[in-house]
Amino acid sequence: MRPVLSVLLLLAGIWAGWKFLRYAGSEVSRHERGEAAPRYAPGQLPGLPAALEESLAAAQRAGVDEFRRWLDRHRAEIAEPRLTQIELDYVVRVGGRDPAEARRVLQRLQGRLRPDHPQYRRFQELSRAYP
Repeated sequence: MRPVLSVLLLLAGIWAGWKFLRYAGSEVSRHERGEAAPRYAPGQLPGLPAALEESLAAAQRAGVDEFRRWLDRHRAEIAEPRLTQIELDYVVRVGGRDPAEARRVLQRLQGRLRPDHPQYRRFQELSRAYP
């Protein structure tokens, strides 16, 4: 029984080493091609690629409707915690014009926010403003 386990352990080690080498090789070649991980704007919460920062600012300047369209169009490209920050910015902008829309967005956020989220306190304050 012991020789069988030794052979299995040796095969598992070889397999794991082979998988690691394949992964490392793909990462090195991806880096050489210039496909680095998405870069985030300095001074901001991570999650929004730096390439989208300018279009976000333009959408915010253009008004609530354009901001909503931008958010709908780029939501899949934005990760937490920046997605929540942008959605809370949208709540602030839309709240004066359409409080029902602000409450709807806040309800959707309530399901995914936890107390350790960087935007949780801001979410609580806005939730009290739009009960």
